[in-house]
Amino acid sequence: MPLPRRLKPLSLLALVAGPFFPAPAGAAAVSSPWGVSSSSSGAKDIGEWLPKMKEAGVTSVRLFPEWRSVEPRKGEWNWQRSDALVRAAGDNQIELTAILMGSVPWGGEKVHTFPLADLEGWGGFVGQSVAHYQGRVHRWEVWNEGNGGFNDGHHTAADYATLAATAYAAAKKADPAALVGLSVASFDPAYLHQALLARKAAGTPLGFDYLCLHPYELADNVDAPGGEIPYLWMTRLLRDLLKQSAPEKAGAEVWITEIGRNIARRPDQPAAEREAAAALVKLYVMALAQGIRGVQWFEGRDPAGEEPGFGLLKRDGSPRATYLAFANMTKALGPSPRYLGWVALGAGGRDFGFVFQGPAGPVLAAWKAAGGAGQPPATTVTGGNHETHTLDGTPVFVESPAAALVEEAAANRDRPFPWGGDYSKARRVEFSAASAAPGGVFLAGKPTQPKVTFPDGTSGLLLGANEAANFHVHPSFASILTREYEVRVTVRRVMPGNVGMNLHHEVADSQGRNPYRNVGVWFALGNGDGWQTHTWHVKEACFAKMWGRDFSFVPEQSQPFVLGKVEVSTEPF
Repeated sequence: MPLPRRLKPLSLLALVAGPFFPAPAGAAAVSSPWGVSSSSSGAKDIGEWLPKMKEAGVTSVRLFPEWRSVEPRKGEWNWQRSDALVRAAGDNQIELTAILMGSVPWGGEKVHTFPLADLEGWGGFVGQSVAHYQGRVHRWEVWNEGNGGFNDGHHTAADYATLAATAYAAAKKADPAALVGLSVASFDPAYLHQALLARKAAGTPLGFDYLCLHPYELADNVDAPGGEIPYLWMTRLLRDLLKQSAPEKAGAEVWITEIGRNIARRPDQPAAEREAAAALVKLYVMALAQGIRGVQWFEGRDPAGEEPGFGLLKRDGSPRATYLAFANMTKALGPSPRYLGWVALGAGGRDFGFVFQGPAGPVLAAWKAAGGAGQPPATTVTGGNHETHTLDGTPVFVESPAAALVEEAAANRDRPFPWGGDYSKARRVEFSAASAAPGGVFLAGKPTQPKVTFPDGTSGLLLGANEAANFHVHPSFASILTREYEVRVTVRRVMPGNVGMNLHHEVADSQGRNPYRNVGVWFALGNGDGWQTHTWHVKEACFAKMWGRDFSFVPEQSQPFVLGKVEVSTEPF
């Protein structure tokens, strides 16, 4: 067998030294997952930065003008701007994936109001656009984050279903081969579920070809202890819902059409760039490992007139560490990597490894799990020539890893991911501040709370005055369709005064509004100095971790206190 070739870790210096992977000749390969997304402002000078995306291995770019740009007055069509975008993408052998959105241009409503007042006009815009770019633009995403900040009319999931149904019918009439995607901000499978159920209840199931996610909040936590776990399970949870609301589409393609990290406000820019670069590689690798078809980083270059800090390129065109990491990743895995399977590395299998078929053979992408109390010893990866590399939080690529490791990955390919444990048969899970062993409930985000040990030997996490504590349960526990839970907290005083809190939890049907709800039962600690417990009964839950958490303990006008244990059960305690 060929000797393994270890690629350099994704540090800035290593990436500067490596050549960029050139984009494939001709049209972008439909199997290539490497994409970027652009803001409207960034699209204005796309000709300046798109060639650099090509050099980095980018094969798709997400952008398209809004309705009022294409049809400013009813029946008057202006394709100048969109033609320029499609032409620029084609000139760089990059596939353009389009967004369909915009209020009725002649209706006088706010720009991101769903055009429900003129569905005929909306269908005309969709049909004309799809027909005009038939054979050149294949994917059409219906709206951008209609469950989030691009919903000026405060419309519901059912309204989105109506909008999407009109778009689907118009697109397929114009070009039966066109692919139409449904889209959500964050990771919000419940919104898609409710939209599909609304059309199903009306007797006209909602057609779609693929689904689009923007899981920024989950992405923000991938460098926190346990943070990779919710991200890795997105497609599993999403497909579990589809089996109920659209079983015939349970295997539909999933795309991440926006994801990124803004580093502009970080005081230590070199450290922020390194962290963002490592996160980028983790996000793309874990997306491919769970079957996500394509990922589009937001964005290509910091635009003029909008918030900087997201771009692979700075406003002056110079590359950030994320750009260099992107280039190194596409070089290592090639234009069309094929996922072979996963391996749990290191002591206790805490560390991450994913094997792909790369340009010249198998390639291992690996990194060490984020730190925290009880982190096991150093993890090393050994190739066939006995060369070793010590893992840290920055992913490394190892070409031609040991045959036994590749075989192990292949055997694991269709098994559930093992990280954090398997709670599929458990009825109760917990978080214990006194234990480093996972129990099925995880503190969301990077830990900042100090540990306190009392004279009796018990311990917990010290929360400051009015400091909330956010948690998520392991995705293998219960089901995303489970609606009722009991949540029990064990806490202790450290000083006199008011100590009390509410429980906020993720809900099953937010209709595009705040996805978290206050249970409405206040817990006030008594005056004793021992451990105290309280149990909330949660109804209408949907533990999808949309904003990186399933539930939160939210104190109000509260003194600091110590949190010792959190338990979640599907049956009464």
